[in-house]
Amino acid sequence: MLKKRGDIWHYDFTYQGVRYRNTTLCRLKSDAQSVEDQVRRDLREGAQLGGVHKHISLEDAADLWFDARQKGLKSAATTAIRIKIMLRCFGPETLVTQIGARQITDAITLRRLEPTRQGKLPSNATVNRDLIDTTLRPILSYAATNLELPVKRIEWAKLRMQEPRERVRLFTQDEIDRWMAELPIWHRPVLAFILRYGVRLTEAFFPIDALHGDDVYVRERKNGPHMVTLLPEDAAEIRARIGRARAAKIYDTCWLRELKSGKLVPIHWRGFQSASAAALRRANINARPAHDGRHHAGTTLHRATGGNLTVVKELLGHEAIASTMRYAHTSRDDVRNALRHTYGTETKHSARNVSENNDEADKGTGT
Repeated sequence: MLKKRGDIWHYDFTYQGVRYRNTTLCRLKSDAQSVEDQVRRDLREGAQLGGVHKHISLEDAADLWFDARQKGLKSAATTAIRIKIMLRCFGPETLVTQIGARQITDAITLRRLEPTRQGKLPSNATVNRDLIDTTLRPILSYAATNLELPVKRIEWAKLRMQEPRERVRLFTQDEIDRWMAELPIWHRPVLAFILRYGVRLTEAFFPIDALHGDDVYVRERKNGPHMVTLLPEDAAEIRARIGRARAAKIYDTCWLRELKSGKLVPIHWRGFQSASAAALRRANINARPAHDGRHHAGTTLHRATGGNLTVVKELLGHEAIASTMRYAHTSRDDVRNALRHTYGTETKHSARNVSENNDEADKGTGT
């Protein structure tokens, strides 16, 4: 079937359960019909490159990939939003087999000029996530592996926008106390939970049926659910909060605010994010409300366990140890302490005591 959009004709038809649609680049219907006929012949003959999927569009490939790999995951809603952005930048009818470095560069340029909902231009990291990391790259990989499409070889490292190095953030106790003091009292338990267990912002707001014994289910991963193991006292507190939520017929979170009337209302993660950002500004602390809390939890546990990345990986729910290493930061103090442990050197305080003792000994011998 041919459809005219502006001055250009497009074909749109289904073959063996797969929808094919694209521009013919033709202004005359007769020329457009010839293009569509050629596409249909290629499909019937199995076309040497890519078989019946040779002419599949990026939108259709994205739909197939999403249904196979993303549907049902907790991150599906975010991925769907990013797919819409990707299709807007590339064009939904772009053929998968046509996508190469030039098309990706043009799409990146277009995305960089689009303001976010906050009216700001997107960061390099946002552009990478929207157009490459969570959308186009896995979609093209799926198209090559599962649909047997001859996708172009792409050097992703040369196309991705350069991102700043991961910022190290470990809060001092004074910073945590100031942050807590500026937060409304009903938000403080959420902050404490994030700082201890390193969950992502939305993961902290788990439904009340997510607690199983002393473990809480926070999200679904490719290799299974991510369960966060709680300390017994924290698990007991969460159970008490769940009991209050259930009594108030609130089922989507155990974090509640009690109004002056005594009524309990659920806290939303966006409300916590906004209140926490405001508290950080008032406390004069430069930090991100939730993500830096995840860094803090990972780094704190890394140091407490003597650098056990496996334990940190389990806490943060990473699939690869390489991801965990971004959160397991070392500091100059860590290096100094390691050197002292290795070479048996003493602190300045200890060295001063030795010097003072030697002076006293010299006085005692009259030298």
